[in-house]
Amino acid sequence: MKWLLVAGAACLPSVAQAGLEFCNQTGSSASVAIGYKSADGWMSEGWWNIDAGACKTVISRDLDKTHYYWRAESRDLSWSHANFMFCTSDEVFTIIGDEDCTARGYDREGFNEIETEGFTTFTMNLTHTGDGREDNIADHGPRDPEEGIVYPDEQYDSAASDVVADPPGTHGEPYTITGILSHCDWYDAGVGCTVLADGWSYVASSYDPTPVAVLEELEALGTNVPITISGDMMFYEGTEATVTISDYSFAQPDVFQTTRQAIQGYWQSEDDANYEVLIHGSSFEEYYQQMPDMPLLMHFQTGCPDNPSSGPAFRLVSRDGGEDRCVLVSHVDASSLELFVAGTMRPLYFQRKN
Repeated sequence: MKWLLVAGAACLPSVAQAGLEFCNQTGSSASVAIGYKSADGWMSEGWWNIDAGACKTVISRDLDKTHYYWRAESRDLSWSHANFMFCTSDEVFTIIGDEDCTARGYDREGFNEIETEGFTTFTMNLTHTGDGREDNIADHGPRDPEEGIVYPDEQYDSAASDVVADPPGTHGEPYTITGILSHCDWYDAGVGCTVLADGWSYVASSYDPTPVAVLEELEALGTNVPITISGDMMFYEGTEATVTISDYSFAQPDVFQTTRQAIQGYWQSEDDANYEVLIHGSSFEEYYQQMPDMPLLMHFQTGCPDNPSSGPAFRLVSRDGGEDRCVLVSHVDASSLELFVAGTMRPLYFQRKN
């Protein structure tokens, strides 16, 4: 559980020391977790319990990164959090990696961003207005005297908002589609993001003309995000189109959003322990004896053809269009999953592995 300390008497905030400090200026105890990029990749740590009126240093060395991320929780108060997603746990944790959180037995939660470029010390004040809205104020320590630069305003704009996109039609036929941001993957030195819409998958990567800043923002949004994207369609093959993304905005969730979220994770067959399935975003990856097959993409719809059920279902489609089968989600809860592949005689029963 997050609450490892009992709230004590309130005290005045301490003088900020080198590093990253949180001061709890509310009337309730709070727990704080942080995230940052380490030499081993994205890392998240928590929880630091901070009594009402107290301060706590969570990084006790000079800050050497331009951005850190934070999440705060309390029994009595709530704070909104952005879509910078990290793995967390109810217990005290240090987690390397921000991907496959559920499959590894962790939660996946949003964090807020702190811009610390040019500062060796940073204090984040946790405040609350009392009317359900939070009002956090960041107090910077002294700027690094080695840095002779002009610093931006405290409000940090998204990197993508500063990108000057190529004019529509530069790289292919202009398009705008609304669908589901399934997921983004890092590979080698690049990142690629997949959006599903109308039975097609639209893929943009940093190896093509899409600005990296746009792809990094999409990756930070997480999985299965309703989204509208615009750009140029470069070419297509099978059921996959290679595109650029010059702009995006959030769309309204569809009726399958709850089901999409419920089936995320690593599942093991009740009939054959060698058969496992990893569902990440809208990617469906089958394993047998721990050997993966090619991932398929899940296009959600109501029911399957020639089946009387009208419940949630999805088409499993390979990227080349060679495989296309319909699967009914006949049951799902926190620990079990039941899938009925159209054309078969009995369901497939799974237990959550993580």
